[in-house]
Amino acid sequence: MQEERLADTSPEEIDAAFQRYQRARDDYDRIEGDRFPQQAQAMVDALGLQGKMEQPVGSLSGGEKNVVSLTRALLQEPDLLLLDEPGNHLDYEGVAWLEDFILRFKGAVLIVSHNRYLLDRVVNGILHLENGELTYYNGGYSDFRATRLRNLLAQQSDYIANQKRLAQLEALVKRFAAIARVRTDKAWGKRLRARRKQLARETRDAVDKPILGPNKIEVNFATDASHAHIALQLRGYGKAFGDRVLFRGTNLDIDCGERVGLIGPNGCGKTTLLRDIIAHGAWDHAVIRVGPSLKIGYSSQQQEVLQDDRTVIEEIRAAAPLSVNAAFAVLARFLFSHTDADKLIGDLSGGERNRLQLARLMMLKPNFLILDEPTNHLDIPASEAIEEALDNYDGTILVVSHDRYFLDKVVDRVIEVRDQDLISYPGNFSEFWQARKEERAAVVGRVTKRGKYRVKQQQKQKTSEDAGALEQRIQEMEQEKEEMEGLMEEAFNQRDRREGHRLEKQLKQLTTLIESLYEKWMAETAE
Repeated sequence: MQEERLADTSPEEIDAAFQRYQRARDDYDRIEGDRFPQQAQAMVDALGLQGKMEQPVGSLSGGEKNVVSLTRALLQEPDLLLLDEPGNHLDYEGVAWLEDFILRFKGAVLIVSHNRYLLDRVVNGILHLENGELTYYNGGYSDFRATRLRNLLAQQSDYIANQKRLAQLEALVKRFAAIARVRTDKAWGKRLRARRKQLARETRDAVDKPILGPNKIEVNFATDASHAHIALQLRGYGKAFGDRVLFRGTNLDIDCGERVGLIGPNGCGKTTLLRDIIAHGAWDHAVIRVGPSLKIGYSSQQQEVLQDDRTVIEEIRAAAPLSVNAAFAVLARFLFSHTDADKLIGDLSGGERNRLQLARLMMLKPNFLILDEPTNHLDIPASEAIEEALDNYDGTILVVSHDRYFLDKVVDRVIEVRDQDLISYPGNFSEFWQARKEERAAVVGRVTKRGKYRVKQQQKQKTSEDAGALEQRIQEMEQEKEEMEGLMEEAFNQRDRREGHRLEKQLKQLTTLIESLYEKWMAETAE
């Protein structure tokens, strides 16, 4: 474009035109313009838009448009990268790719995110916005959470001591006032005025009452235990839309009491499978069998279980026989006000609809929870409240989620949708992710040239053994870290600051050791 303009430029403007051309050429070279199409294609594929490079943007979904916007920002390679919820609408592999990109990025990055794993992995500082004030914390999300809790509890201790001091001053002022009224000595009036000024000054400079945390939803998924053994069986399940096949002859078994995470790339059929279970699952169904004594509770990603023409309070009372006051009490636990209760569901935000859906689910008291992205549109405290409720839940759980932190807390088996089938992995998401890395490494090893393999066979075997030992050690230490975090939080909650500080110091040492082991493991597996 600039070259065409340069050809049409008059002689008197040629110098200025050459300068504009040089700036454009410098910008083109800076972004490696010759490689730009290939970079864009690779980035779009990594973020989950394979095969849509030539598709008009106007025909994309909202989530896909967000991915395009993210891709444009990353391709510009700016000095400062501003990312607002960059993990939204990305599957787990897309988020992992994004994390690696941010870690390699040479400029500064400012991220708004509720993705706790992303924050732990890629940031070295947290800006916390609360009540119109920004506070900076060193480290990732876990460091921020521990430091903030410690600071709040210290502030609470200072507040209690300060209030005691003010109460003593108020009592002293009242006593001086009583004496000054019955005595003629002017010295008592002077003492009274001095104490009143002191009280006013110390009241003005008093320690603010700490808010130990934002209001959290209160969830309790109580249920009656099931005597069934089988929660869900799939036998020869298939699903296709025209020529597009999602599942082909798939089998699956989930026992009662299991906590299963269902994961896979965007568009692979996870939500479709859940909807088919809800629509067709029954004990006598030939393909989708659900245990005979199981009552399913479904939380939908699109929230279609809610009726838009109902009010909030009508919806909750439709789920259970509640009085108006009892319904208000339930809604208050999910941060709905009396004014909110009369709103039409169709007018609610995504976060409000999800909270209402969870409140409705709690009232149904199911013993088989099927959850599709239950933490969507929720802040971190709300997500943590759901994790705690599910940890105490005695029923069966089948959950679709891209929230890796959530999956690590909730599930003990991961099922991946892959190649039109369901592949099962024991353990939480981190254990699944490690197993998938090992599988990919094995595939890469199989395609290595035989001669090269034989030359390095002994060396690779030793590396594999070393890497395996490191992986085992890392897993053990991460488990120890999680237990230590719980003990530290419990100590601070019980105001045992000495024990809390001791555990915090140990936790930092353990975190540093885990990071060094990860670096060593990466070096071993890269060989």
